[in-house]
Amino acid sequence: MHNNNKIVFVFDVDGTLECGNPKGPIKLRMLKRMKDKGFIVGIVGAYEKVQPYIKNLDFYFEGDPHKPENMRKVREKFNPFLGFYIADLPRDRIVALENGFCYIKPEDFKLMEE
Repeated sequence: MHNNNKIVFVFDVDGTLECGNPKGPIKLRMLKRMKDKGFIVGIVGAYEKVQPYIKNLDFYFEGDPHKPENMRKVREKFNPFLGFYIADLPRDRIVALENGFCYIKPEDFKLMEE
């Protein structure tokens, strides 16, 4: 049995999610599916663009210029065994790695169909 509650997925919004500006490739239904599977899922980015569509994520934190401190808050709050930050900019990769998260470009993030 998997312990999904120790795996954290953090999403940026702009350039990453379909509701961002610019729009990204990741559909919001993917985040809901991950939550339904028991993963910890939340936002470090323009969270106000996501909340009207998905209200039950585990956390919402603002992005720039507060991404580094908010990624640190996510790590401290959830103490993940494995953490991922899905975001589109080179500086997002740096923030992810500095805070112990794996970095994934939005176009490389895929869920397996059931």
